[in-house]
Amino acid sequence: MNWMFWKKEGRTKRLPGPKNIPQSVGMHLVKSAKMSPDLVWTLKAVVLPRASDTYLFDIRLYDSNKAHHEGVEVVDYHSLDDHRGLIIFDGWYNDANGLVGQSDTGRD
Repeated sequence: MNWMFWKKEGRTKRLPGPKNIPQSVGMHLVKSAKMSPDLVWTLKAVVLPRASDTYLFDIRLYDSNKAHHEGVEVVDYHSLDDHRGLIIFDGWYNDANGLVGQSDTGRD
């Protein structure tokens, strides 16, 4: 008999849903990538935590209005795998020190 019924085995952790972009990522896009601040702060972000570091995340930024207009429901990071055209920024960031970088794959 399983006495520890509150511990679920084989359950995977759910990925976070869309949220506002982290300030360090927004500042990087405005300063380094020379993107318009008006555009940057309207974008939404989906993140994928890296197993190797608790502060390191893969991040994708997209325009939620455009996604809605195209009928794409973004629920987590992997929702954009088949919709690369919606991704405005594909990269990583470190929540502890604010470092931001762009992925090698970049945008299609």
